[in-house]
Amino acid sequence: MTKYCFIIRHGERLDHVHKLCKPDLFVDLWDPPITPKGLYQAEQTGERLVELMEQNRIDPKTMSVVIYTSPFQRCIETSIGIIKGMRLKKAPTLRLDVGLGEWMCERFFDSVGCQATEFVSRQYQFLARQQANAYAKRNDIPVMNVDYGYTGSRSEFEFPEHYTDMVQRFEEARRYCLEKANHATVVLFVTHAVGVNALLDGFRNHLTRPQESNYCSISFVCKKNDEHSENSDQSDEDSSEYLDTSTPWSIKLTMSDTHLTA
Repeated sequence: MTKYCFIIRHGERLDHVHKLCKPDLFVDLWDPPITPKGLYQAEQTGERLVELMEQNRIDPKTMSVVIYTSPFQRCIETSIGIIKGMRLKKAPTLRLDVGLGEWMCERFFDSVGCQATEFVSRQYQFLARQQANAYAKRNDIPVMNVDYGYTGSRSEFEFPEHYTDMVQRFEEARRYCLEKANHATVVLFVTHAVGVNALLDGFRNHLTRPQESNYCSISFVCKKNDEHSENSDQSDEDSSEYLDTSTPWSIKLTMSDTHLTA
């Protein structure tokens, strides 16, 4: 199992900036992309992640990076921006997991008209086309290993989804993804605001009142017996959390977005 995890919310979403943003008629599920600013936020986040790894003596040259992302477009595009910003010589692995997807509640969705397997398949096709076009045109899409054979923690959407069911889904996804990663792997979760809170509560081993998670905010979690650095920014986190003996994890950074300059 991995010793190091980062949790990132997606970048600025287009429909929150342009209210006239229209859904894709070919996808019966509201799935807006991120803005150009959101992509820039993601690249800045990638740069900051490398800094945090180095501060905590996590060598990007020897450790593998695996990104588990929500299959929604805004999270996939954020993951690509993060990879671009990290500029790693060893290509990160990208995996889509339905378990990390948006809260499927009636407040966010009027209806869900497609199956999760169909939705994920369409997103993998999007990634394959992007990679093919990038190699053909030699543009600046980052090098990454898209794990097309990955089977996620969930195979179907649940709609409408109650809050407690959503929390349980994220906990199942968290455990599933961590078990897939070995000790020489750094895990990145790219998800939604509600998912950031749910994943952090999983590492805390208890529920807390949800906090606001800004675009491309970073949380950093490590195994307690593998804390190397005293340089991590702990100002966002209550000190009592580091004394909690009911969990083997220590939350070193919570929803920080101080790295974003615009």
